[in-house]
Amino acid sequence: MNPKAQLLAEIEATQNQFHQLLDSVPDEAFSQPSSNPAWTIGELLYHMSIAPRFMVADVKLILRRPFLLKLLPKIFPERLFHWLNARLTRYGARNLNRQFLADEYDKAHQRILKTLHSLDETDLQTDVRYPDWDPLLAGDVSVAYLFGYIKRHFDSHAADIQNTLTMTTAKEGKS
Repeated sequence: MNPKAQLLAEIEATQNQFHQLLDSVPDEAFSQPSSNPAWTIGELLYHMSIAPRFMVADVKLILRRPFLLKLLPKIFPERLFHWLNARLTRYGARNLNRQFLADEYDKAHQRILKTLHSLDETDLQTDVRYPDWDPLLAGDVSVAYLFGYIKRHFDSHAADIQNTLTMTTAKEGKS
């Protein structure tokens, strides 16, 4: 299987895993704090749809304006990035419910597929240096590695959600 086909399979599997995770989270848990102090479980589920959504812009940056990634840390400090990430997630998730979360992830998924299909194998090998703002996406990043971020980002936050739900269930069992 070529790298593009592997990425496509991984992205499709991640979408299925997102829906399985979403189906496993009780509605009442959406407002429960997650292990990430910035967000509730529902907000974290919404945040998982943001990475694929913004990736389309990242692909364009790598392929058309890679110099901006060198300039970005100089004009846009890391703390502002994290502050905006937290606020935009909370704002975007303000009216969340199960169907909204599913729809938002699926819309982002469709944008990613469209972008991936528009690229050739050479594009996937193009790389630039990313700021060290996110340990899952830092250093020398190729377009292929960027697409792999969808799974890494999902896996990281899915583990947070599952750990939070497990701890909650354990606490309720002791009560």
